[in-house]
Amino acid sequence: MPDVHVRLAGFFELAVAAEPLVLDNYQRAYVWTKEKVIQLLEDFAEFTTAESPTLVSQYYLGALLLHRKAQGGKVDHCVIDGQQRLTTLAILYWLLEETLPDFLQFEFRSSRSLGNVQQARNTIKIWLEEHPEARSLFRHLFSRLCFTVIIVTREDLAFTFFDTQNNRGVPLGSTDLLKAFHLRAIQADDYQLVEQLQSLCARKWEQVQQRGELVRNSRHYDFAPDLFHYYLWRGRNWRGSEVDELESRDEMLSHFGQQSRVLPIGRVALYPAGSNLWGKELQLTAENDYRLTPAMQEFGQQAVTLPFSLRQPISRGVGFFLYTEKYAEMLQQLLFAPGSNAEIKATQKFYNRVVRTLSAYLQNLFRLALLIYFDRLGSQGLLRFALYLDHQLGALRLSKSDIRRETPLKFLREAKRNLLDVISSAYEGDEIIGFLQQNKVDAVYRQNDGWREAITSRGSKVQERYAAAVAGYYKLSCLSLKTAQRMDEKAVAELMSVPSHPDSRKIREVSHD
Repeated sequence: MPDVHVRLAGFFELAVAAEPLVLDNYQRAYVWTKEKVIQLLEDFAEFTTAESPTLVSQYYLGALLLHRKAQGGKVDHCVIDGQQRLTTLAILYWLLEETLPDFLQFEFRSSRSLGNVQQARNTIKIWLEEHPEARSLFRHLFSRLCFTVIIVTREDLAFTFFDTQNNRGVPLGSTDLLKAFHLRAIQADDYQLVEQLQSLCARKWEQVQQRGELVRNSRHYDFAPDLFHYYLWRGRNWRGSEVDELESRDEMLSHFGQQSRVLPIGRVALYPAGSNLWGKELQLTAENDYRLTPAMQEFGQQAVTLPFSLRQPISRGVGFFLYTEKYAEMLQQLLFAPGSNAEIKATQKFYNRVVRTLSAYLQNLFRLALLIYFDRLGSQGLLRFALYLDHQLGALRLSKSDIRRETPLKFLREAKRNLLDVISSAYEGDEIIGFLQQNKVDAVYRQNDGWREAITSRGSKVQERYAAAVAGYYKLSCLSLKTAQRMDEKAVAELMSVPSHPDSRKIREVSHD
């Protein structure tokens, strides 16, 4: 068979000998919405009820891209492009005939796919009940469906074609292609090991997609694009004065795909980093011995404890999925799930009460810096860092009625050092606080002492909202009272108010010295 074979085929002609149509691990979830399903049904209804149906004897449903894959003595045709359409057709066929075509052997493992399949089934069922005349017409429709079928035999061609889009399909984004690239990189002579690792990594990816804040509002929300664009790409690439927005999808694919390190299957390279430490404390004894206190290592199935750092090189295949899983889980713990300790709980409280009143652009920078801090230093001093960072970003909010996309970029680019670089190389939180304090912004807060009258007279409701949030959180009568001492005292007070904080006794002793 040639590397590429193209033919026209009807629905029932999609079967090729005893080689079924299946879904490979790198396929994304079934994501068709209720609206897209109804659109397809209405298009079918219009076609089948046309006054002169013989004028158009076939209904063309675009191209299907299949990869003929021989593995383990079995030959399958993996659907590369077209699974959304074929899945919807399979659901419709089952509701009409109470069976499925033998050649369609799709398996969905993710809860997201299963939920969307169930929604599509209910949507079609209700639509058929509302249009009873369509049942008999649709039964004959399947014999009139027509596709352009493209079959490739080489995996590199399959991946190249994976970016193909069709008129009804869902365009593939950078993260879809990265998932496919790294699943495809999990290869070895041991077919069973490859299958197990690919399935495991595909499930990890599905879990990443269901992270984030917006997933509660929409089952169709995919967190992966936000994770890579707003956090991983920026955190890795915003260095020094080179602080620019991502220009193209190719740049993302190159950084996280082609530039990744190739290792044997299942292996991941580790590098010296803040989260890869085996010693907690070193002591010199009177006998001139070095005594090392080992750091507690928490692994198990907790991805957030994996010994990676955000800016380290990425290992191709399994390493990419573990890296992605770690930072999706870390963001979940920091911002989107109930806090696991006092520092995180107190930081979440501040974030929700104050930071959320900032411009979206400033919020994005705050969350990114918070992630890099937590990745480098853990939760120790997290709230204090959040207060000092907000003090800087808040000064931008109070001094500028219009925050543009370029504003946080200039904040990083024009400083003596890039804040993200400072955090990434810090050994203690005080280093970062000291750097933030070098940029004197207290005058901005003094100028807004009469913030209610001054900001209201300028007509800037966004500034008024932020100033009110700050005054309320710190219990201030005027903003000039928001000094370094006040922020330090607030951090201590907030942590003391959480009974479970392990250092609450120490904090009380220090505060009474």
